[in-house]
Amino acid sequence: MPKISVIVPVYNVEQYLPKCLDSIINQTFRDIEIICINDGSTDDSGKVLEEYAQKDSRIKILTQHNSGTAVARNLGLDNSASDYIAFIDSDDVVEANFISILLDNIEKTQADISCCDFRKMHMDKHSFMQKNKVKTSYDPLSALLGGRLPIYFNIWNKLYKKDVIGNLRFENKNQYEDWIFSSILFTKIKKMCWTNQALYQYRIRNDSTMRSPFNIDKLQSYVDGINIVYAFYKNNCPEFLTKIKKTRIAQTLKMLMKRALKSNDTEIILQTQKEIKNLYKHKLVSYSGLSIKNKFKLWKFLQ
Repeated sequence: MPKISVIVPVYNVEQYLPKCLDSIINQTFRDIEIICINDGSTDDSGKVLEEYAQKDSRIKILTQHNSGTAVARNLGLDNSASDYIAFIDSDDVVEANFISILLDNIEKTQADISCCDFRKMHMDKHSFMQKNKVKTSYDPLSALLGGRLPIYFNIWNKLYKKDVIGNLRFENKNQYEDWIFSSILFTKIKKMCWTNQALYQYRIRNDSTMRSPFNIDKLQSYVDGINIVYAFYKNNCPEFLTKIKKTRIAQTLKMLMKRALKSNDTEIILQTQKEIKNLYKHKLVSYSGLSIKNKFKLWKFLQ
């Protein structure tokens, strides 16, 4: 049984996939399985996966109809056979010691999750590697919700103990499943460690789901995410409910308003106004945690 499962959802990324796979198969830590989920790609991504699988037996290919990243990641989790889990997006690149450093840190500190810094990818320049400075926290949730450590809701710059994830899965049909998953998972984590080394290179693409035009489906994903996270904290850790509202839910509300206004679509703006009024009525969102500028935006949406 491999020690680590690397889960890679793949959808129409033939241009970037080879560099991503090269960075994974060339990891200095070798005892891994690489679970690639072809999410109904219509380009040559499937062909690239087959070619790499022939060269490296550690690559396992799973195929599904186009169902989204959340479903793909869940399929990877359900088929993993390891003690640890890492998620890597198929258009990104990791340093050769990404896994070895995260694993070494998690074993030395006996943490539940090991995190690293990351950087945005520009012109494929090799990142400057700082000395590995490890910090630990016995209050990971507070760190996630605005503590001193730069911990984010991204799932791809981390190594997780699989038994901590347990039966938790990503929300199907939600385009912003990362922050929902992390918001819930971090309530289960007792100890975490973090290194200042930028071991993960994140690619920003204009054609990515996150940067594609705002629409009603994306609006609903934002609203559903707020509802899911609020309900979970209210029922399971109410002592953090005020903090999650002032941090992550406030940030999600800010992005929701920004993207709706930027769309310049009257129908979307009116629907957003309706949804925000409903969230405010049920006390899921408030002015807390917002800048003066965003407080004014919220006031306008509530008129």
